[in-house]
Amino acid sequence: MQPVTVVTGGTGFIGSHLIDELTQRGVRVRVLARGRAPILETHKDRLEVAWGDIRDRDAVFRALRDAEVVYHLAGYAKAWARRASKFHAINAEGTANVCDAAKRNGVGRIVHMSTALLAPPEEPDLTVDYERTTYQRSKAQAERIVSDYVDGGGSAVIVRASRTYGPGPLNQSNSITRLIDLYSRGLFRFRIHDRNARANYVHVRDVVAGLIAAAGRGADGAAYVLGGENRTMPQVLDDITSVTGRRYKVLALSRGASKTLALGCELAALLGFEPLITRDWVDLLCVDWPVSSNGARSELGYQPRPWVEGVKDTLSWLEAGRPSLVGMGAGGPP
Repeated sequence: MQPVTVVTGGTGFIGSHLIDELTQRGVRVRVLARGRAPILETHKDRLEVAWGDIRDRDAVFRALRDAEVVYHLAGYAKAWARRASKFHAINAEGTANVCDAAKRNGVGRIVHMSTALLAPPEEPDLTVDYERTTYQRSKAQAERIVSDYVDGGGSAVIVRASRTYGPGPLNQSNSITRLIDLYSRGLFRFRIHDRNARANYVHVRDVVAGLIAAAGRGADGAAYVLGGENRTMPQVLDDITSVTGRRYKVLALSRGASKTLALGCELAALLGFEPLITRDWVDLLCVDWPVSSNGARSELGYQPRPWVEGVKDTLSWLEAGRPSLVGMGAGGPP
């Protein structure tokens, strides 16, 4: 019988694209899922589904039975949680459950999805706290768990995706595509005055290619950045304009005004409204954070597409009425 490849977080943004690619390659895929999602229906004849939560140790063990490779993408990547412990429970303890189940089941390799927000910038500033959010700290703990698993004799590789965009649900997990969509329609009119801080942007299909390459070629214990191009927000908006031919005025709110707005979002959260942003994320988005994917390029053969090419692809998908959205899940991290 063909070996099983398990995907956690398979109903999310990146996970749905990964499942699409693996099934097209004829890989036998099993997905750990909590509930129904479009991607599970789209590929129902080619997928095995193990029902359960990443926080359930027994469910994870059952899902990894007979697995050869595990792509661990499940995580909590939002800006806020009503209980901060949710970040730790899903991102860190969930990873511990995967590593424990992999060890007990004799899994060949884990590919652990992390974040480029843990990758050192090309030009680090010693005065900056690069792990200021609860999300980052929980993902850093998850990476340490994976490293301990490798030190104990397991085979695992870490991939750190940067700001991922492309066809998929327009939610917090796919916020860059949502930005592209809003700006192209003249609805993105405010941004944070971040002093032209740089960030890295990567197309979702390039992340998927990097994940698969890491499974086959990545060094045990290594962490590879799966990124694209470093761009400032004004450059991002200019590039969208160059594709659409439409330019709109965008007001840059001061950092102080942005944090006041974020405080209002946090207070609204007490009434049950999910905040779009929090004060610590305002600070984070103002950090100049260019990263390099040279390690992935040289060791994995990783070749991300140019940013403007990715913008064109995303806009074509949006303008065509989001035709591939039926295969996407309800959202999830990198």
